Amino acid sequence: MPDLQQLLQPRSRDQIMAALITYLQGKGYAPTDWVEGSVQRTLVELQAAGIADLEALRLQIAKSGFLDLAEGDYLDLLGQSAYGLSRKQATFARQTFRLTAQAGFGPYSIQPGQLWVGNAAGLRFNNLSGGTLPLGGTLDVEFRAEQPGAAYNLTLGSANTLFTPLPGVTTTNIAISEAAIDTESDESYRNRCRLRWGELGYGATRAAYESWALSSTPSVTKVRVLDNHPRGQGTVDVVLWGEGGLSSGAVATANTHIQQRKPLTADVQVYAATPLSILITATIRLRAGFLSQVQAEVAQRLSAFQRALPIGAVVYRSALIEALFTSNVLDVALSAPATDQTLAAIQVASFNLNATFQEV
Repeated sequence: MPDLQQLLQPRSRDQIMAALITYLQGKGYAPTDWVEGSVQRTLVELQAAGIADLEALRLQIAKSGFLDLAEGDYLDLLGQSAYGLSRKQATFARQTFRLTAQAGFGPYSIQPGQLWVGNAAGLRFNNLSGGTLPLGGTLDVEFRAEQPGAAYNLTLGSANTLFTPLPGVTTTNIAISEAAIDTESDESYRNRCRLRWGELGYGATRAAYESWALSSTPSVTKVRVLDNHPRGQGTVDVVLWGEGGLSSGAVATANTHIQQRKPLTADVQVYAATPLSILITATIRLRAGFLSQVQAEVAQRLSAFQRALPIGAVVYRSALIEALFTSNVLDVALSAPATDQTLAAIQVASFNLNATFQEV
């Protein structure tokens, strides 16, 4: 019977093919130089391909019994059956847009689902509510993203395109109702499963508060627990954040979830982290002809780096340079920030990139 190490190292098709040929030789079939496409070789290759598929399936089944190794659907099954947790699915961003009628235009009766707004890149939102836009006045309306995912967490003031014709009317996004998330990664899902152990027993550990916060609402993706009596004996602060911001409704939901589970003697406050805008000024030299590719990769890597930073982190200049140093980049001259940035315990980093790209 194979041991765990063997189960986690499946054989390739070529290895299986060699083993089958060795077996046939042992049965008296000496030739091994069959012509490609011959009946004999094709039959052995079919057997090797089928067994290789089974070996790959065996690997996934073996890994599915271990939290550190399970992946994808197998991890979903383990998380649901052993930890009582489901993977967070991608959600829809909801933002408030202000419609402004110029002098002499209006009134307009706005019905739910009538308007499409968004940004110049084509990320669109559809209105969930309606109302009357008065003559030369304003109307605040809640909109929902066309598709789920964190890409729709648009910076406030950056969405000014009205895709539905409405003469004399302009729009801009002024508030976040609910930030969106992408489907939870395997690593994030594993971490929430591990934190479940902190909920067992009496009292409440730091891991328990983290687990409660992360499972309270999909919007919460980062948690920092200040459990060293931040406001005096018996006090605990739970600091929350979510990609794209965190609405007051999400904080209220998390607070209710935690207050219902905390020890009676604990004085717990739940609140959102304070975003600290960090201006990143850099000159990036790159190979000629790769400008658009490098710009896209820089934006993607910098966004991923920001998402990975915990609340109260230290933002190292070296890590920023590494994030900007994508493929086809020859040199990165980082002028700001001038020093490593140490965030306060309740602060979260928000990057603002000001990059000059030079093709050489």
